[in-house]
Amino acid sequence: MQSRWSLRRARALVGSKFLLIAGLVGFVLIAWLVELVVGLDEPIHPGTLFSIPIALVPAGLWLGFFTLWDRQEPEPKHFVAGVFALGAMVAAPLAEFVLAEAVPPLALAQRSLSPWALDRMVYAILVVGLAQEMCKYTVVRYTIYLSREFDEPMDGVVYMMAVGTGFAVWINYRQMSRLDGVFLSAAAAQAVVTTLAHASVAGFLGYVMGRAKFSRRKAPVRGLLLMLGLLGAAALNGQFGLLEVWIAPSGIAADPWRGILLAAGLAALVFLLVMLGSRRLLASSPFRVPDA
Repeated sequence: MQSRWSLRRARALVGSKFLLIAGLVGFVLIAWLVELVVGLDEPIHPGTLFSIPIALVPAGLWLGFFTLWDRQEPEPKHFVAGVFALGAMVAAPLAEFVLAEAVPPLALAQRSLSPWALDRMVYAILVVGLAQEMCKYTVVRYTIYLSREFDEPMDGVVYMMAVGTGFAVWINYRQMSRLDGVFLSAAAAQAVVTTLAHASVAGFLGYVMGRAKFSRRKAPVRGLLLMLGLLGAAALNGQFGLLEVWIAPSGIAADPWRGILLAAGLAALVFLLVMLGSRRLLASSPFRVPDA
C-alpha cells in the first residue's frame, strides 16, 4: 500500500512540475502571440503595465516548481511566501541601495570597456555579486534560519531559492521599467531566465547553509564553509551579471535572443548543480519515507 501511494504521489509531482514548466514556456509564447496579433514589430517601452506581470508570472511559476522538490517534509507555504516577499521587498532594494550609495559603478559603466576586462570581472563578482548574495543570505539567516521549521539541510535550498525568486521580481521589474524599448517576447524570456538564475545561485548558497547548520564540525569550520559558499555564489552571480553587461551593448531590442540563450545556458547549468545536490539532501533526509 505504501509503495503504491508513493508511486501515485511521485507521478503527481512529475505531472505538476511538467505543468509548471509548460506554463513558463507558454508565458513566453503568449507574449510572442500578443506581439503577432497586435502587430508589435518594433520594441516598446514596457512601463508599469507590462513590467509587473512580466516580473511576477515567471516568479510564481518557478517558486511553485522549486517548492515541489521538498517532498519529504514540505515547508509551510506561508513561510515560503514570506521569505519570497522578503526577497522582493527587503533583500533586493537593500542590495540596490548598497550598490548605489556605497560603491557607485561610475568608472565601470563606460561602454568602451570590454565586459570581460579584469576590472569588470572583479566588480561583477566581489561588488555586485557579493552584495546581492549577502543580502539574500542575510534575509534567510536572520529569519527562518532561526526557526524550528528549518529542521533539515534541504530547507536551506528551499528558502534560499524562495528569497532568490523574490529578489528576481524586483530586479526584473526595475530592469523592464527602465528600458527605452524591448520586444515583449524577449522581455518575457529574459524574466524567466533571470528568475531561474537568481533562484539557482541562491539555491547553491542554500545548499551550503543547510549542510553547515546540521554539520557536526566545529563552529570555525562551519563559518569557513559559509564564507566559501557565499564567495561561490558571488562568483556565479558575477558571471551572470557579466553576460547581462555583454547583452546590453549588443542591444536587447536589436538582437536579444543570442544573449538570452547564453544566459539561459548558464542558469540551467547552475540549476542542474543545485538539483543534483538537492537529490543527495533528500536521500539523506531524516524525514525520508521508505520507498518515497
